[in-house]
Amino acid sequence: MAGGTDSWPVVDLPDLLDVLDLTEAGPGQFRARNVVSTLPTTLGSQTLAQAVVAAERTVPHMAVQSLHGVFPRGGYADRDVDVHAEVVQSGRALATVQVSFSQDGREHARVLAMLSTEEPDFLSHGAQLPRDVPGPDDCTEFPCALLPWEVRTPGGADAFAAELAGPPTLDVWMRAPKAPEAPTIGRALLAHGTEGFLGPVATRPYPQSEIARRGGRGTAAMLTQTVTYHRPFTIGEWLLLRCESTFAGGGRMYGQLQVYAHTGELVASVTAQGLMRGAS
Repeated sequence: MAGGTDSWPVVDLPDLLDVLDLTEAGPGQFRARNVVSTLPTTLGSQTLAQAVVAAERTVPHMAVQSLHGVFPRGGYADRDVDVHAEVVQSGRALATVQVSFSQDGREHARVLAMLSTEEPDFLSHGAQLPRDVPGPDDCTEFPCALLPWEVRTPGGADAFAAELAGPPTLDVWMRAPKAPEAPTIGRALLAHGTEGFLGPVATRPYPQSEIARRGGRGTAAMLTQTVTYHRPFTIGEWLLLRCESTFAGGGRMYGQLQVYAHTGELVASVTAQGLMRGAS
């Protein structure tokens, strides 16, 4: 899902956790439902979260290290989903699982997941959170319908005010203290939580009057998204999402996002490409 914050559906945490509890229907086969929301189509963020669970249940002795999701068409939010997890390769330290999502024999999303066992560092370096970034205690609560947990940004809701323009960047703090501490759930919720800001950040330089002048907001949807996990983290503790839209044009938007622990360590990275067209 891309676009402005006015397009975000309301998501409930117990409901989101429930849709991550996939029902096993056979070897590599699961049955799932979609979160209850105001949108008629499935959420790409929810699909990525379910892919984490499906992949780790298929190769339970490993953890997902990266996800690459492709969303060629929208699924139906009011229908159950068939989730098929196929092991492409599995060795002692690495495995690859392809997770596909379909309804009534019609595939609408596919995620390639790389998993691995924990290994010691050979080389070790990583980006560090700049010291001048305001901490969560210095930011304002930002009610976020898509993320049913604590979210704070510099400026709060004014960061996305319709008539205020800003740079195509944004720092967002989030934590989900009411979520289970299971690492699989943490990785799944982070995958869900990193998708929603990429579209709004792409439109942030343009006030609503400029969007209207260009024909108004038309079609917006996420096409591909890659999530890479670098270090362990706890979803119940503050994480900083540094969002940046590095390109928009040709009916597309491209964004990237770095996720830091409150200690300053880089724990995950995200890149995504979305569809963004004016109204025809």
